[in-house]
Amino acid sequence: MILACDVGNTQTVLGLFDGDDLTEHWRLSTDRNRTGDEFAIQVGCLLHEAGLGAGDVSGVVISSVVPSLKRTLRDGLAKAIGVEPRFLSHANCSVRLDVMEPHAVGADRMANTIAAHAMHGGPCLVIDFGTAVNFDLVDGTGAFLGGAIAPEMQLAANALTERAAQLHSIPLEVPPSVVGKTTVENLQAGIVLGYLDLVDGLIRRFRSCIDDTLRVIATGGKARLFAEHLEEIDEYAPFLTLRGLYIWSKTA
Repeated sequence: MILACDVGNTQTVLGLFDGDDLTEHWRLSTDRNRTGDEFAIQVGCLLHEAGLGAGDVSGVVISSVVPSLKRTLRDGLAKAIGVEPRFLSHANCSVRLDVMEPHAVGADRMANTIAAHAMHGGPCLVIDFGTAVNFDLVDGTGAFLGGAIAPEMQLAANALTERAAQLHSIPLEVPPSVVGKTTVENLQAGIVLGYLDLVDGLIRRFRSCIDDTLRVIATGGKARLFAEHLEEIDEYAPFLTLRGLYIWSKTA
């Protein structure tokens, strides 16, 4: 079995692959103060709850956008499983990074590129809804061409409510109309509908750069909301990054 770990700024997602099948998955908060011993205990408990032991895992692959956690991850996983984890990076990525600064491309974007091309060919646009919303453009050969980054919807909402004395946190749900009749509906119209249009507009711009055959795949924590309300999104793949890490593990 292969354990894939996608370490984001807010959450860490782990997935266990038995052959090509994702059999278990877990979501943890990303804690920069967590020690290697603490992470080892967490991973050990998760495996135990799944009826597995350290000896059942033959390899560990990681994408991380939090460099300060590399030692914690390496030490914790080595202690919990007994194998040295491998980190996906621009130096060992199995696809071409056709950008000016390959070293600055996040490992999660590399994993998304690998999975999207392996599953669908190209061209593809992967939209990963995390702490930042990444738009990753993949060509027909599987190369990462670059993309766009936008602040995540909850982040924007928090920034607004923290700075406006009469505005408070709200559920980020689609309102009944763009014409809000309450303060909550006004905020939902501006934030939720505004972000739906932001994503929809950027997809159209990407399609104008490629063509109408561009396949759009949504992944990440908030992806379901956008996939349900935007016809421009072709597929919702919640574990695309983990899938990319697993595919990379077989070629690295």
